Amino acid sequence: MKNMTLPCIAEAVHGKLYIDGQEYTPDINISKASEKRLQTEAEGVVIDSRLCKENYVFAAVKGERTDGHSYIPSVIAKGALGCICEKLPEAYDKKPDPDAEAAYDPVREGAYILVESTLQALKDLAAYYRKQIADVKIFGIVGSVGKTSTKELVAAVLSESFNTLKTDGNFNNEIGVPLTLFRIRPEHEMAVVEMGISDFSEMDRLGAMVKPDAVIMTNIGPCHLEKLGDLDGVLKAKTEVLNHIKPGGLLILNTDDEKLRSLYELKGSMESGSLPDKEPELPAGAKEALKGLRVASYGKTGDVSYLDIESRGVEGSNFHFRIKQGAFGLHEKTIPARVHMQGTHMVMNALAACIAGLEAGMDAFSVTKGIEAARPVKGRCCPNYTDRYLVVDDSYNANPKSMMAAADLMSESEGRKVVVLGDMFELGSEENRLHYDTGSYVAERSIDLAVFIGPLAKNMYEGYMDKKRIIPSRGEKAVYYATKEEFFDNLATCGIREGDTILVKASHGMGFDEIVDKLVEKGTKFRFVKGRESMILDDIMKLLAQTHWACNRSRETVAKSIENSLCFGILDENGVQIAFGRTVTDYATMFYVSDVVIDIDHQKMGLGSRFVEFIKSATELKDLWGFLGTTKASGFYSKFGFEKKDDFFMAMPKTNVKGIFNVTPRK
Repeated sequence: MKNMTLPCIAEAVHGKLYIDGQEYTPDINISKASEKRLQTEAEGVVIDSRLCKENYVFAAVKGERTDGHSYIPSVIAKGALGCICEKLPEAYDKKPDPDAEAAYDPVREGAYILVESTLQALKDLAAYYRKQIADVKIFGIVGSVGKTSTKELVAAVLSESFNTLKTDGNFNNEIGVPLTLFRIRPEHEMAVVEMGISDFSEMDRLGAMVKPDAVIMTNIGPCHLEKLGDLDGVLKAKTEVLNHIKPGGLLILNTDDEKLRSLYELKGSMESGSLPDKEPELPAGAKEALKGLRVASYGKTGDVSYLDIESRGVEGSNFHFRIKQGAFGLHEKTIPARVHMQGTHMVMNALAACIAGLEAGMDAFSVTKGIEAARPVKGRCCPNYTDRYLVVDDSYNANPKSMMAAADLMSESEGRKVVVLGDMFELGSEENRLHYDTGSYVAERSIDLAVFIGPLAKNMYEGYMDKKRIIPSRGEKAVYYATKEEFFDNLATCGIREGDTILVKASHGMGFDEIVDKLVEKGTKFRFVKGRESMILDDIMKLLAQTHWACNRSRETVAKSIENSLCFGILDENGVQIAFGRTVTDYATMFYVSDVVIDIDHQKMGLGSRFVEFIKSATELKDLWGFLGTTKASGFYSKFGFEKKDDFFMAMPKTNVKGIFNVTPRK
């Protein structure tokens, strides 16, 4: 970490450095080992002793349950470069007995930076380190809701062209943000940092650390009103970040949001010299800072806008985004895209990611590939494709509102729809009624089979059945099991069929990830075709239209070829599919599920995206880049010294390729 030596860190956090049993000053006598320690740059900064490694700095934070100071001996034993602490270890303070034989004490060999507050030291050190990595362009993500999804989409887009770091999980507060900044390394070109607050002045402190080059503001909603008062208070608190965006930086606003639109209009009035109808209340200095910023908008009529949104339920949405004439120096463009994250509101987040990519100098095609590459995280409406089912893992958590929203998404999905729903925790004295009402709501959605599991879920089952008795039946079925084990015992007879789309959702404590694993185990990890022809054909025809070579085949011809196709493929070391197809429609089919596709017989190739680099770097495939499209299949295998395809695929696991699949679509 650049310029992160112990003396520099001590100065940055206004602390006193202790080494060799004494307070450090430039003129003290210290051992050669300590001299080397003082010249060594830290390789990381952590607050979790389990994550501490050699040459890391450990910040001893006092938490609600544990005090980091008690872990100082263990991190010193791991080779920590030093510790930031509010008190020195007891062993360090004790004076050794001059008459006793000196015993080796690793704690006394450590280096310590004594501060009044470790938490404040973390923030001061993060602000210092941000100056050392000024070349890294940081996009800050701010807003009431949608921050994490927007972060994922922005990072996916930027990763198409740049080495990009993003906030892990929801590390978006005054502890998480410093830890995110400390993870930035010289190889990173971009960073996406989520910034969350609950009170005034917090955003000011976060902004002082992050010093973003650009900020995306997703929306202003009724969150943390007990401290912020009303929506005007929320806007005032969020816009504290304006004082910290680099001069000339970019502010990206969702102008479908009323409060953010008022901010956009204020900027416009500054440039035109007119007065806005109503000027939003901003924190001190923010209006002046706004004058020095560039502003871009997204929404119905923004610099980047959306049209033709088509919900695909749990599999996301298709849409077009339009770049306004002159925005980012471009001509007006309308480009088809697909976001795999669920809910049509994700289109708005994708537009923000589009602007981030254009701001970074990316072309529209790369932006589209980045949006399509983004995926939900495990446990949060994350699809798992097999040749038997589509299993949607939403097992991380649940409440009545999110359960109803998931049922809405399912009703918009393709194929036969199944929900496996379990108990929702922490609902208080109304838990039985809330479960019952949720079941009633699910019954009104287009669901083919509802499975309820758990003692509280019995109320959901009853609500579902009672509602079904008073609405016209469409042949839907519901079953109830008291435990997961009972469900597993009846899995073959509960009504789940091959080709189903299955949503699995409950509170985290129910452990429904076990159900997801059980269902996924019953099929290979490959997208299936059966029961989903219409959706896949739509996408294939769109993908063919985007390729670099013409395809005049009709929808009917493509459909027939899919029925007869036999596709071979490999998985890279991250489990991502790289596929080899025999025909132009194999090409299209595999393009749909893969990132790199090779069409041998037609002597053409299609590049899905970033895995081009994998093909270029894989040892056994080093000649493939220049070899594509120049030979028939037999020549392809012999080129690598194999007599037949089976020999080729058997050899692949010996490289950095993780696995093989051989898929024949089920009849």
